Amino acid sequence: MTTAVQPDDLPPLPLKFTSIPEPKDDADTDRVSIPAVPPEVPTTPPLAPKKTSPNGTPSKTPLKSPFQSIPGASPLKVQAAQASPPELPALPAAAATEVAAKPGKAEPEELEEASLGPKAEDIFLLARQQNFEVALKLLEAYPEFWLSQDEDGHSLLHWAALVGNKDFVDAGLVHRVPVDSVAKNLQTPLMWAVLRGHVAVARQLLAAKASLTAKDSLGATALMIAVQHKSYPSILLLMHRGKHIQAQLLGEGDENGCTPAHWAAYKGDLTALKLLHYFKADLQVLDSAKMLPLHRAVCASQGSVVEFLVEHKSDLQARNHEGKSCMDIAAEKNDLHMQALLKRLVQKTPDPFGGGKVEPEDMEAGIKDKADDKATKKGGFFKGLMQDQAAHKIFPVFWLVCVSLAVFQYIMDIRKASYEVAPTTSFMFEMLVPVTLAVFTFVALGDPGKVPSRPQGNSGVEELMKALDTDAADIDPPDVNRLCTTTWVLKGLRTKYCVQTGACVEEFDHYCVWLNNTIGKANHRQFVGLAIVEFLTQVMHIRLCLLMATTLVPYTSFGQFIWGVLTGYPLLTLIVLVHCITAPWVFMLTLHQARLVMMNLTTNEMMNMHRYEHFWVVRQMATGHAHKSFRNPFNKGSAWKNCLDFWWYRQRGEVVEQRMECCSHGCHSH
Repeated sequence: MTTAVQPDDLPPLPLKFTSIPEPKDDADTDRVSIPAVPPEVPTTPPLAPKKTSPNGTPSKTPLKSPFQSIPGASPLKVQAAQASPPELPALPAAAATEVAAKPGKAEPEELEEASLGPKAEDIFLLARQQNFEVALKLLEAYPEFWLSQDEDGHSLLHWAALVGNKDFVDAGLVHRVPVDSVAKNLQTPLMWAVLRGHVAVARQLLAAKASLTAKDSLGATALMIAVQHKSYPSILLLMHRGKHIQAQLLGEGDENGCTPAHWAAYKGDLTALKLLHYFKADLQVLDSAKMLPLHRAVCASQGSVVEFLVEHKSDLQARNHEGKSCMDIAAEKNDLHMQALLKRLVQKTPDPFGGGKVEPEDMEAGIKDKADDKATKKGGFFKGLMQDQAAHKIFPVFWLVCVSLAVFQYIMDIRKASYEVAPTTSFMFEMLVPVTLAVFTFVALGDPGKVPSRPQGNSGVEELMKALDTDAADIDPPDVNRLCTTTWVLKGLRTKYCVQTGACVEEFDHYCVWLNNTIGKANHRQFVGLAIVEFLTQVMHIRLCLLMATTLVPYTSFGQFIWGVLTGYPLLTLIVLVHCITAPWVFMLTLHQARLVMMNLTTNEMMNMHRYEHFWVVRQMATGHAHKSFRNPFNKGSAWKNCLDFWWYRQRGEVVEQRMECCSHGCHSH
């Protein structure tokens, strides 16, 4: 049985929705700026607020229709605040318990008692308050109410689907409640289930032959509603169940001719748009206003979506039924950032009809819009250098030049005398240099642990769809967020897409500009070894240079000694100066990596820990307050065990189950 939710958690009821109008003034920020946009299903069905009596106490008047229509112009975009539900009207004692049917002719007392029984409105009020346990008891006694509807035509199946109550939905289907029962706005229970992302209930309804192509009064399908509300599991489930009619589902338009691709572009949902493109949705389709998804993205100032659509051959010069191009729409909205972005895309696009290559960072992240070149200049020279992938080669080339100069200077100036002054140091330096070069080459040119991209039809998408369409998903639902929408692989907790590498990397640590390569599972140990060997090599060479300087240049005074070294051995002086700059950096890098190894963390996790939910646990304290605390699920128990795991066992990505114990101070992991 599904646990009944407290009345205070009652979700708001849906409003009736139509197309979204233009804003009237600056205060009306919840409205959409371009007319004739796709109709939107309300984000959360809002409850009508409590009515109060003159003395300030809540009245017991039952709720009105969950869809409140607004006469005249289209209503506001729904962002109504959730209100507390009205108090449940007192029901007779006979109506609150199971009533057994009495055979024979009813007596007047029995008729009077029957007249005091519950009404359909009472059952719907219980459903709205998510008190389905009491509602089921009443329906057992009065099964005729199963087929009733509220004043807006919603069935009990609608309300159970809205909150994801599987038991109540199952009971309704058993009692022959129509699975595609429509309200006055033609919405079905399946639409309400996907609106809230209740995949288990949606699977129940689809198993009962719920229609995938049903449309509401504004032409929105269940898939369109799932796209509007960023319910990715629902999108995958609907596409899996409708695999024989995928083209129809993706091509269906609402009353404005807007397809799911138009809606994903308008909402700025790059993930949904990539999923639709994976299922071969047409990104060049026109709606009733002859607008491409690209136009809708420009209307909503969705920069990352615009770049994605341009890469996939969307025409920047296409015009809508008013003869306006994307640039005209951006200029009309006075959107300077979008205008700068469109100009940049036009300049970098060799084909005037789209098809320009978008940088991988915008494809994967889709968060930061580079609207103007001035934004890069504000970050300084170093920031611009870090963003230029071609300039990354400067760092490894600089290191190789320094090593070559150091070896050349050693052989030409000090090698013969060094074996007399410091033979051990000279020998160590000569051994460490080739080792450093070998390890550097391996790490810089080797595979960091890339996960191969998967083709369509045999990717993580198919795995997720199969997992979501099983009962096991109710117990252990798959994490749709682990799907990489660029390589279509299911990422592990420590696998991350690397923009510079263009692939998902297992146990991603960081991208190293020194090596111009990513550091991951396959080369992390060698990278740490390189940092250690490089630091030791520099220390040996610095010591060797200082010893040889004091031997080759007579010391009479400090100033004369420094001048003698500068004039007599300028290359040696330059090499020592470079060592003094780079050696501390390499030493700090070595300490940083050693600390992370002992903690069993990566550099990426250390920097972005706030983004990863698996590092945070919400614990209930004895005082009743919830406390969010850090917990490393990869910690093997001690620094020594973590080091063994890094260097030997190679199981850093495996999650360690931790036992929870509660005491007077709260719950702790052991």
